[in-house]
Order: sequence, then structure tokens, then C-alpha cells
Amino acid sequence: MTITAPITPSKAFQRFTTPAVVSEMLRSYLPEFSNRSWEIRECAIGDTKLKTYLRPESKVKSTLSVCYQVTLREAATGESSRRILYAKMFLGGRSKEAFQRLTDGGWTDSELQQAITHVPDLDMILWRFPHDPGLPHLRHLMNLHAVREHLPAEGLRNLGMSGTPQVLASHVVNYRPEIRCTNRYDLYDPHHDRASQLFGKTFRAGEGQALSERLEYFWNRSLADPNAMAVAQPLGYAAPVNTVWQLGVPGMPLLQTLDRSNYEQYLASVSKGLASLHTSNVADLATHAPADHIVEVRKKLLKLSDAIPRLAIDFEAMADRLEQTAPHPSDIPFRPIHWDFHVHQLLACKGKLVFCDLDELVIGDPVQDLANFMVDLHFRNLDREFVRLMEGELYRSYRKQAEWNVPLERLAWHSRLQFVNKAYRSYLQFAPDFEQTVEQIFRLAAGDSLYVA
Repeated sequence: MTITAPITPSKAFQRFTTPAVVSEMLRSYLPEFSNRSWEIRECAIGDTKLKTYLRPESKVKSTLSVCYQVTLREAATGESSRRILYAKMFLGGRSKEAFQRLTDGGWTDSELQQAITHVPDLDMILWRFPHDPGLPHLRHLMNLHAVREHLPAEGLRNLGMSGTPQVLASHVVNYRPEIRCTNRYDLYDPHHDRASQLFGKTFRAGEGQALSERLEYFWNRSLADPNAMAVAQPLGYAAPVNTVWQLGVPGMPLLQTLDRSNYEQYLASVSKGLASLHTSNVADLATHAPADHIVEVRKKLLKLSDAIPRLAIDFEAMADRLEQTAPHPSDIPFRPIHWDFHVHQLLACKGKLVFCDLDELVIGDPVQDLANFMVDLHFRNLDREFVRLMEGELYRSYRKQAEWNVPLERLAWHSRLQFVNKAYRSYLQFAPDFEQTVEQIFRLAAGDSLYVA
């Protein structure tokens, strides 16, 4: 008798992150993609999240969530359009129960057909953007007429706009299904013949209220102190749709302008902005200590060991190393930190840097922001020597700005931690070559030369 090994979540879900395979699935199961007058030119894999369980009896509850960005081309005219789909994959036929719960949620048949498709053959549920199970209010924000009632009227009046401006277009900037969505809106004020851009960041629930208050704090602080960290002007909060509004900034992403001729100037501005954030008195932030990092990283490394057993010994050794070398809390100046600080969080505007995405601020070790930024540079297709130059320059310039010691040992510890987080994120994103990617990143985490002093 032949005993067949049970299929693992990794093997069961792998096809759902392979663009060519996904394109064929969409053609086969969705009517709007099976029309041969339209061809799928590209299927990009967006935000991806794998949820797994370590206990063998719980593995059947694993799910994979993926955002697909599909570019279509009309064969006769060459016209292109884009569709966004959110797919959630299950194991053991569990999508049937999940879909049943959705159909019990008060949908009409026509609404259900327009918004959601259940594909039992693939154990999959598909939502058509802007329909989202965690962001049911998102569809109101993508309707150019309906969104007008949610615009920040007072904030727009403060900009000199009279009446409600026309919303000419919207564009999805960043979408994390069931979590948040950032949209850009092109506005036109006919009374003053003036165009402007507005950004709305929409959350699942009330998280945006705290972010709105935080942005007001930093905006007012920057008005009072030209050397303080700059943010885009906040315009208000729309509670019915859990959306924070900010005025668009006429700049460009820092990475697009950063080069060997200007990196010292820009990194000095990065350091000044970080030091400003780290010395702020922004309120109501949770605290994150080394012990919290250790608990989290052990869980991540256990899941990596389960997914890539051949590296389990290395993962366990890294968990022990991080625990044994963790900085003592008494050595850390616990301050407000960005938490998710990387080069894409910065816009270059009129010689200044504008700091973005302040929704994950916590009280923690300021060195973590430095490590985050440095580690992220390794994943931006930059020349390795240029990365080393920038690491060293950022370290030196931040030390000049900081009011506290910035030990290399603590920077090394946070750098290792961030490399492990990058490896874990690659696993969650579940690309076809994720095992090799995780192994390559882990070599960087285990190395001894993570920065240049």
C-alpha cells in the first residue's frame, strides 16, 4: 500500500501566486475575463497574506489572501483597462461555509453577482474591487459622485475652496484588502478655476481618528518650527467612511531622485526629520520593548521552520542569538518611532523631505527606525557599494542629531531583526521562489557586516 503524504498549505496555495496560472483561472471562472475580445495583458500579484497554523490538526484552517491587479486589452481597439480583484483561498472545502456566511449578510442576488464569486473547484472566494469584506464603505469612496459628501468640507474651505469641488478622477495608490486603502482624487474648483489633489486613507474601523489627530499634531508642530519633521497638510477625518484626508504634495518619491551626488544632503534631512519625530511628544502610543520583539520573532521563525524544514536549525539558532544579544531596556531611550520607516515613506518636495504613513507609530527604540531604513535599502535594486555609503552616512548624520547614544551593537541587533522580518514577509507573500528568497535574506541576517560605521 502506498501512503500519500498530505498536501501542505505551501503546495496547495502556490499556484495562486503564479501570474500565468492565475490568468488562466480568471479566464475559466469569471465571465468578464472569458470574453475573448479582451485579453489579459498582465496579472500582477499585489498585497499577499498567508495565514498558517503550526499544529497539524489546525493546518486545514490555513488561508491565502491575494490582491490581483489585472490589465486588460481590447483586441479590436487596443484600449486598456485595469481591474482589481481580492481572492481568498481555503483548504478542505472551507470556502463553502465562508461563502454561505456572506450570502446570509443581506445581499440581493444582483449585488452578490456583481460583487462576489465563489469558485468551489478552487476553494476560493473572489471580490471585485471596490467590494471588500473588511471595508464595506470603500465602494462609496470610489464613486466620483458619492465621494463628494465625504470630502473634508472645512479643510477645503481653509484652502480657499468655496462649495464642493468636482471630483474628476480617482486612483488607487495602495490597497491592502480588509485593512486599508489609499486613494488619490483629482479635484477641480470651478469658482476659482483651480485643480488640486487630495489623498484619502480609508481604514477598516475607527483607527483613522487617531491618525487624523496625530497628523494635526505634526502639521501644527512643523508650522511653529521649520526644522521639525514635515508632513502633508491634514484636512480632516470622515467618520462614516473611516477616512483620513490630506492635501497632495507636489513632490517625487525620494528614491527617484536619490543618487551619489545628493545622498549626503538628503540623508542629513532624513536624520533631522527622524530626530524631530523621536523628540516629539505625540500622545497615546503603545510601547514596544525588546521582549516584545523576541516573542514575535520566535513565532515568525517557528513558522519559517515549518515551511522550510531544512533551515529549521538555522532559524532556531537565530532566535536564540537575538534573545541572547537583545539590548537591555534600561539602555534604550524609549521615544516615539515610525516603526515602518523606509525610503518609500519619503517625498522630496522643494528641497525638503515630507514624511508619510504615520499610522503605525509606537514608543520604542529610535535605533529601530535607522535599522529599518538601512535594511530596506538592500531591497531597492541599488548598487551594493552605494547602499554601504548611505548606511554609513545615515548613521553618522543621525548621531549628530540625536540626544542619546546610538551604539553599533544595538543597530546590529535591530538590523538582524529587520532582515528576519523581511524574510518572513517574503514567506507571507508566497512568491514561487520564496524558499530561495528567504534563504538569501537569512544569510544577510546571519552576517556580521550589516552596516558601515
